[in-house]
Amino acid sequence: MLTPTSTSLLVVDAQQGFTELRPVELPVPGGADIVAGVNALLALPFARIDATQDWHPADHRSFLGRADNLYPPHCVMNTPGAEFLPGLHTHRFGAVWRKGYDHDFEAYAVTAQHPGFAAFLRASGVETVVVCGIATNICCFFSARDLRNAGFEVLMVEDASAGIDVPAAGLFQAQARSEGQTLGIRYGTVADVCRAFGT
Repeated sequence: MLTPTSTSLLVVDAQQGFTELRPVELPVPGGADIVAGVNALLALPFARIDATQDWHPADHRSFLGRADNLYPPHCVMNTPGAEFLPGLHTHRFGAVWRKGYDHDFEAYAVTAQHPGFAAFLRASGVETVVVCGIATNICCFFSARDLRNAGFEVLMVEDASAGIDVPAAGLFQAQARSEGQTLGIRYGTVADVCRAFGT
């Protein structure tokens, strides 16, 4: 069972630039299809709900032709690609934590850009964090890993998330899931979370 008063939801980078809605950016297969699952989670009585938003400058180091030369430009601040997915119930977000806004700093995890995030959750009485969004094995995983290492129980909701292998960056879905399970991150479905809330 999940206790609403001590469980939070973290919706990671559910943005247009990570979906086929913006095909020239960084589309993750199935990225646009997570909205219904995420909205089902957003309807649950979490103690708090946080979201992250990639918010890159046009010259971010991860972009092709820049220092890391890994990804097409995506989720550039103040562009449609940085906006949340259409139909997403963003009014349920208690706070939006932007990341990746420093052109020379890579921040897959919210905890990388906001090192006080874990302490903030703990001060809010949170003991368990449910994680969903895009991409399952990258920004979701790195955030989940850091929160697990900080002592939280963590549940990754796979059918409210979408992942993609990025060989150039050494980022693979199967590898992230295996590492996550070794750390004690639990993997489940929207239905699992609903049942755990008794709904």
